[in-house]
Amino acid sequence: MTQGQHYAPSNYTEKRKGKSRKRGLIIGLIVVIVLAIIAGFFAYQNFFGDKTGEVKQGEEITVVIPAGSSTDKIASILVDDGVIGSANAFTNRVKQLNQAASLQSGSYVMIGGDDLDNIIKMLANGQTGRQLVIPEGFNLRQIADKVESTCGIDADDFYAQTQKASDYVAEYPFLEGVYNNSMEGFLYPDTYRVDPSATADDIIRMMLDQFAAQIATVDMSYAASKNLTLYDVVTLASMVEKEYQAESDKAPIAAVFYNRLRDGITLGSDVTTYYAVGKDMTEELTAADLASDSPYNTRNPSHFGLPAGPICNPSVSTIQAAASPADVNYLYFFFSNREGKTMFFDNDADFNAAWAQYGD
Repeated sequence: MTQGQHYAPSNYTEKRKGKSRKRGLIIGLIVVIVLAIIAGFFAYQNFFGDKTGEVKQGEEITVVIPAGSSTDKIASILVDDGVIGSANAFTNRVKQLNQAASLQSGSYVMIGGDDLDNIIKMLANGQTGRQLVIPEGFNLRQIADKVESTCGIDADDFYAQTQKASDYVAEYPFLEGVYNNSMEGFLYPDTYRVDPSATADDIIRMMLDQFAAQIATVDMSYAASKNLTLYDVVTLASMVEKEYQAESDKAPIAAVFYNRLRDGITLGSDVTTYYAVGKDMTEELTAADLASDSPYNTRNPSHFGLPAGPICNPSVSTIQAAASPADVNYLYFFFSNREGKTMFFDNDADFNAAWAQYGD
């Protein structure tokens, strides 16, 4: 045998082939096991785990629930459509509320990321249609614009219908004697489900019904003792709604207006002037604006008492504050951006001094 030459045993090749086949079988077995584990995981997720998805936050989404759909099927549809992010969260909440048998089929317009309880309530009540959200403090013009953008009803037509209060007095007696036949103050701010076939009249009646339901919870005894009517209270509440910054400000602000009415002082509220002259509250008021002879303008020094009527549509908590003001002697207030709070005063000197220091 010469140096550098090597000879394998005669059975070497067969041994190598045997080892290769064995290694291949092991690798193949490992691959099969891994695939089985992955398949099992997805099967578990599909049957026992949670189905999740990306939520289309804030988007308006049309959701179709077929007849006979189970809670699990509805949850899956809601995830697929981007309304909710977790099927389990939905099904668990349905069980907690005992609403599984109440969920109804139909075509719904939902908002991505909406509260689960709202979604379940909608499905349980069969509330199909568009979601119309009216914020607290909107006036009739703003409501009309929102109705047009959400429901497709012409804003001018809707607004014109809100100026026909006398047509509704028989069913809604609180509209008796309103200024200029306007429903300002009485279209309750809330979230409504509006059928695609709904008319301006239908939507107005929904809002008036909600006002009637909410006002029934308000204690009017104190206001009545001061000879204030419901219309007076709603008018006051509409001013408070536009003036307050924090919830705790409402009752003290209402008290300021009560005290000024008691003492025969003009209310001097800028928010009434903005309404009177039709300006946005981000704009500056001019001397001409403040001197406007509009019956809504309480900044005019010759205007004593309340404005002619409400300047917006207030919430029930604000109406309650206007019906039951704080027991304080304040006559003045202003919100200080510098201090980040509303400041109250019971005399002119303190008010002027604070305004010079903290006013904007």
